[in-house]
Amino acid sequence: MQKWAKGSNMTATVVWIDPTYIVATSYDIMVDSEAEYTHYKPPLNHPLRPGSWIVRVLHLWVLLAETKFLVVPLAYSGKQPFRKGQDQWLHAGPPNNEYMDQSFQHLNGILNLPPSDIAIKEAFRNSQLVGKPLELWVYESIGKFWSAANTCTVEPSLCPLLPPCQKTIWSSLSDDPKSELGPVKGDGRLR
Repeated sequence: MQKWAKGSNMTATVVWIDPTYIVATSYDIMVDSEAEYTHYKPPLNHPLRPGSWIVRVLHLWVLLAETKFLVVPLAYSGKQPFRKGQDQWLHAGPPNNEYMDQSFQHLNGILNLPPSDIAIKEAFRNSQLVGKPLELWVYESIGKFWSAANTCTVEPSLCPLLPPCQKTIWSSLSDDPKSELGPVKGDGRLR
């Protein structure tokens, strides 16, 4: 989904790049001057290669915006831990690296993408992981995108810096006054 500021009509090009610098897809979006949001979900062939993906929005091949998102590697398939030789295809990307029926690799030069040789070798090594090395890859991948912003404790703690989760405003264990609505009062208020 893209959010747009008010402006004149334009055509934006959206490019999706996988972790091995393979251009998965590219498409144009017509942005009407009154459009606030646009949305398009490309029908990419699965499985998506785990790792850091890039989405670029361009106008006349000039970069307007770029964002990264994570496709998290799986450690389980069918509620069972990955097994060597059986589940690695889930981390290998689509057959022949073809996310769509057509190739977009001719855009590599225009997009100034680095050579994909090293990234492809790393992706292949990662696709072979099982057990503890696979779990480490999952945790390392997540750690590159997110970090803990705050902590709390469920049980009483000897550490005075850790507040009880029930006393925080962000924990799922804290009170949620929105869920404690009573009958409507005489003045029309709920609380």
